[in-house]
Amino acid sequence: MAEEKAAADKRNVGAGVSGIRLAIVKRAKAVVILPIVAALLALVAVTLIPDRYEGLAVIQIDPRQSPSPSLDASAETTVPAAFEGERLAVDAQIATLRSSSVLDRVVEALHLTGNPAFQSRPLMMRIISPFQKVDAATTAREALAALLTIERVRSSSLIKVRASSRDASTATAIANAVAAQYIAQQRSAAWQLDGSQSGSQQQTASEKVFESLLNQYGFAHTLSGARIVEVAHTPHRPAGPKRAAIVATVGVTTLILMLGLAVLLERDTRLRTRRVELTLSCPHMTSLPSVASDDAAAMPARRARLIIAEPACGYADAIRTACQELLDRSREQETRVILVASALANEGAEPFASNIAHHLAVAGQKALLVDCDFQGKCLTRQLAPQCSSGLLDQIAAHAPVENVILRDSLTGIHFLPASGPAPIPLTGKAALRSVAFTAAFQHLKTRFSTIVVSGPPLLDATDAQALGDLADQIVFLTAWHRTPRALAKKAVSSLEANQRKVVGAVLADIPDDHDAGLMSFSAMFDEIRRAARLPILERAA
Repeated sequence: MAEEKAAADKRNVGAGVSGIRLAIVKRAKAVVILPIVAALLALVAVTLIPDRYEGLAVIQIDPRQSPSPSLDASAETTVPAAFEGERLAVDAQIATLRSSSVLDRVVEALHLTGNPAFQSRPLMMRIISPFQKVDAATTAREALAALLTIERVRSSSLIKVRASSRDASTATAIANAVAAQYIAQQRSAAWQLDGSQSGSQQQTASEKVFESLLNQYGFAHTLSGARIVEVAHTPHRPAGPKRAAIVATVGVTTLILMLGLAVLLERDTRLRTRRVELTLSCPHMTSLPSVASDDAAAMPARRARLIIAEPACGYADAIRTACQELLDRSREQETRVILVASALANEGAEPFASNIAHHLAVAGQKALLVDCDFQGKCLTRQLAPQCSSGLLDQIAAHAPVENVILRDSLTGIHFLPASGPAPIPLTGKAALRSVAFTAAFQHLKTRFSTIVVSGPPLLDATDAQALGDLADQIVFLTAWHRTPRALAKKAVSSLEANQRKVVGAVLADIPDDHDAGLMSFSAMFDEIRRAARLPILERAA
């Protein structure tokens, strides 16, 4: 058992790898070319972005900075509490560096109110307060704040002041000015504090000796107040944008997205059989590839006889598969009445029924194709446009239907048209419910081994339900990614008791899959469109 399970797992893994490889190979054009196009577009975009320079100054805050008053100094201080106090102290100094008092001094020192680059408010400020009117100094301060990045250096008491600008000298001047104004403000506050303390309390002899020692050995500057550790120097190279990194990121990201999209699209293709079986509660019979309609106007009957016109095409292969499935599920019936129906019109049920009948006739069976779509009469117009009467005419006149059956000498197929061009005083619904119609079908079953009936759309009329009573097998056809699943399920349910006769579902309008070939861009985009449109249609239904 263990060996069999291991072998099964190995097969599943191999199938998964093979499926991924096939998904990528089929869509190789889009997978390879689209990332290259995205990278080129990113290159053009970053080329248009101007260079930006950065000036960097480093400040060390006052090491005697007291922790936040929220911490209890009388309590036993733990290591995490000490770190938290230091963090709060650094955060307070960063807030001071970003304060209006420091920035206003920088604006005044560098005369930024007269600089054109600082005469417009940043985009974010305009979004936050679009109708607020501010003066030139406030505008310059907001523009200056947008260019600054102030952050702590890891877990130290150092603070980086980084200024960004299109001009290297401007960036350097701003970083140094912010650092200098902050130091000046801190020293002014310290002098005021020392003056107030000296006026209220005289130094003791011990404190005077300790201060003289600090001054004598040069520790006073290191331990007292904040200081500039590193001044900003004029940069010679721009700090951004990182063009190579941006282009590489866009290219690699697009490649990863395309690889994932290719796998998802292939998975959607392979799971559609399972989806249709779960939705319609019937087995999947076959899938009909999309057929180009270039010759439809010049030769209307071509698609109805495609298995004769192009026996090697994918559509013909699907027809042969469907006929074999019908034969396997016939339950050894001598005479079969096969009803082909769809939920809506123009889904491809008529040409599918015609090709099935043509294949059976060529295979040697005595097959009859009946057009029972009395309103659309699609097959009648394609296969017998010159007919003067049909099934509905004979039922209305109480005449034998055998008199209007046509035979193709080339394929041996027999065809019973829906009706002639003349008006008939009998509706299709009334004809299908009549005793004469039932008797005519019983007589036809004695003459033909297989009768293929092309019925009207299930949701457009109630005729198909009556035809279901006469059918031995029902084939339900639905256009994949075009008809909402909810409508397809509703159409099958409308057969009521005859739903048990549905031997299989046929998916039409499937993109032709060429495992060994490459899908074109249009085919892949059409595949994406179909996959994206289906959930929308389902929700709308």
